[in-house]
Amino acid sequence: MGKSLNDLAKKLQFCEHCGFCRSVCPFLEASNMEESVGPRGRKTLFLSLFEGKVQPTPRLAQKFYMCGVCRACAVKCPQSIDIAEVSVHARHIIIKANALNPFMRKVANSLVKGVEDGDIFGAAATKAKWAKNITIPNDSGTVFFASCMDTSMAYGELLVDTLENFGWAENTLMFLSELVQKLNIIKFLDTFLKRKNEFYRKSLVNTINLLNKLNIRPSYLGNDEPCCGAALHTYGLLDEFTEHAKKVYKIFKEKGIRRLIVHNPICGGIFKTEYPSYVDGWDVEVKHVIEVVAEAIENNGIELQYPEPIKVVFHDPCYLARFMGVVDEPRIVLKTIENLELIEPPHNKRETKCCGGGGVELIYRDVAISAAINRVSELNTGNPDIISSCCPVCALMIKKGIKNLKLKVKYVDLIDLVNNSLNP
Repeated sequence: MGKSLNDLAKKLQFCEHCGFCRSVCPFLEASNMEESVGPRGRKTLFLSLFEGKVQPTPRLAQKFYMCGVCRACAVKCPQSIDIAEVSVHARHIIIKANALNPFMRKVANSLVKGVEDGDIFGAAATKAKWAKNITIPNDSGTVFFASCMDTSMAYGELLVDTLENFGWAENTLMFLSELVQKLNIIKFLDTFLKRKNEFYRKSLVNTINLLNKLNIRPSYLGNDEPCCGAALHTYGLLDEFTEHAKKVYKIFKEKGIRRLIVHNPICGGIFKTEYPSYVDGWDVEVKHVIEVVAEAIENNGIELQYPEPIKVVFHDPCYLARFMGVVDEPRIVLKTIENLELIEPPHNKRETKCCGGGGVELIYRDVAISAAINRVSELNTGNPDIISSCCPVCALMIKKGIKNLKLKVKYVDLIDLVNNSLNP
């Protein structure tokens, strides 16, 4: 199951205490540079936890859960030490010791139940609704993995907004969230959240439209699509993640699935970088849709034109750039679009800065919002008309940053931009 704790602890002995990781950690910056929250501080705390010098407590949990698992530290570290991995394994130890505070325990329990049912927000009953008017074959070895984050992020946004405004009642709010799921009134909420749902789900429709125009026709599992389980891994629920990943692989093999095309890079990153460590024999190819589009452009010379002159800054999602290793393809596509001027922000490609998500937005909202504001301030460099990315969590946090800074710039998904450029 992943790396052993002994191997992880040995790797940490190579830390040079240079502090390069501190210079790029968005949550250290957002928490007033508190050393124990930064990568170097968490490294020291993990070794003390591993050696039994400190005991798992809710206060210790705070240090490890205030990490977006973004891997910026790993890219900057001369020894390639990944403190994000350290955070995940520390969380696992803390969970096993039952040392979470009541709210975090409720979040963990909710995630386990949601993943098991097929949707982390408990919205499995409506997750395939986006595809009801689209004809998608179901007999292809290539599958479009829609992701419950893309299909149901409107519920996540509602939860984050509510916790942001009524954080003092977080335990009650989590109870109400669980009650909504149990009473099966998700369909009512789906109507109530129509505009938010359309914001996220239209990118899925556009993905299928775009692939069809490129003569690529993947299958879609619809209501049978399992959750990838990324949240279980992120929050340190590694026993549950291991069991779930094996179930997902079994489903894929039984259906003859050989290749996944994803829009959500979180799912893509988990499939590509974590499943091979937790699932024996994992052999499913995983590609982001922008990789497929870039290949089509290079091979077929597709012409793209945006309807009007526009300045766009592209935000590399952490999971796209550092987990999936996809950094050139978005730029290949964007630079092909006539009328579009691409602006590169500070901290781009593999050195991109986290949007403030990564699970922190649910439990340490002030820190997450601060990180989002910091990142959007960078993205607004050059006065772009549009901030674009291709991750539902990045969309959520960037929108929050824009709102807090009262900017006029709009967030538009990368695939929506490309689709609009095919139909000028």
